[in-house]
Amino acid sequence: MKKLIILIALGALLLAACTNETSSVSTSYELVETAGTTQPPAETTQPTNVPNVAPAFALTVGDFMIYMDQNIQDVLNAMGEPLGVFEAPSCAFDGIDRIFSFPGLQIHTYPLDNGDFIHTVSIRDDSIMTQNGIYLGNSLDSVLAAYGNDYQQEFGMFTFTKGVTTLQFLVEYDMVVAITYGLIMN
Repeated sequence: MKKLIILIALGALLLAACTNETSSVSTSYELVETAGTTQPPAETTQPTNVPNVAPAFALTVGDFMIYMDQNIQDVLNAMGEPLGVFEAPSCAFDGIDRIFSFPGLQIHTYPLDNGDFIHTVSIRDDSIMTQNGIYLGNSLDSVLAAYGNDYQQEFGMFTFTKGVTTLQFLVEYDMVVAITYGLIMN
């Protein structure tokens, strides 16, 4: 957990170091009450936007699939306005990095000439689960039963890699406390 906090702090410093201007835009969004949820949401129907080549790791929210390197506009068209957007000039790309907040999710994007594309998705509460049924609060045994033993482990972070994507589970005291999808960018 300490390493995760340090990584988050370093990321914030990196964003702040690129600029002395940031903005935050908040918009309204219809929230579904999830406080006190202890069970995962009911299974949903098959996603409507499955790409021609199935992504290695993806997240299905309702009937919509979110995957790495997807244009954020597709997500906004399907899910509506986010709860908020944080923007900062990109240190690695020409343009603005953005973090979109939705109920239970944060989506980080990187800019290209033709739009903003997803590089990280973080599950923030137990109302969202992975495609294999893992949600915050599950045990490590549940993760291993769902994803197998082909992982890298460091400081409680279990990282599964497929192609250019990762799926990470931070486990403390045998309980999943963070779930993050990521794009491996070279």
